[in-house]
Amino acid sequence: MKNIFLNIHGFGSSGSNSKAAALVKYYPDHEIISPDLPPDPQESLSIVEQLVVKNLERPIIMQGSSMGGLYSLIMHMRHGVPALLINPALTPGDLISARVGEPYEFSNGDRIIISEEHARSFALVQDEVEQGIKDGRSEGSKILALIGEQDELLDQETMKSILRRAGAGIISYETDHRFSIFEDVLEKDSRVKAFLQQNLSS
Repeated sequence: MKNIFLNIHGFGSSGSNSKAAALVKYYPDHEIISPDLPPDPQESLSIVEQLVVKNLERPIIMQGSSMGGLYSLIMHMRHGVPALLINPALTPGDLISARVGEPYEFSNGDRIIISEEHARSFALVQDEVEQGIKDGRSEGSKILALIGEQDELLDQETMKSILRRAGAGIISYETDHRFSIFEDVLEKDSRVKAFLQQNLSS
């Protein structure tokens, strides 16, 4: 029975992102599931949760970048699955509300206008993370966050504060929001390899 990496892309990206390609390269004996997700967070969470529930009897690790990191943390809180978070965007209600009325183009060419409804939907997701922390539904040994200290989109001090309250492990790197060094980290960082190995074996 193969172990599973469930790779969750960020807002505006796609399942064929560079993070999925890196997993295929360094973990060829594992199954990589990397779905394309819609803009709406509730629809995205529904798709991701179906995949998680379908595969709960197999060793599974969530890997999520940016908004995908948020979804991965929520799946951890709902189902206890280990989560590797890459520059997770943990305050999406704040981020999206600041961009209401702006156009947003996705990597597949789709284009939307960010609406008040988008902002409200993301605020609900943000609230779920806060409630999960308050309820003690996060297990620190199963959460590792990789933080790019040169992130141009996120206030990383705010993200790290939330992660600490969730009990997550945090490793900082000198890189940007895209976390372009991810392949190098997978290959060389013993801390990340140890986390993945521990949780794939559990």
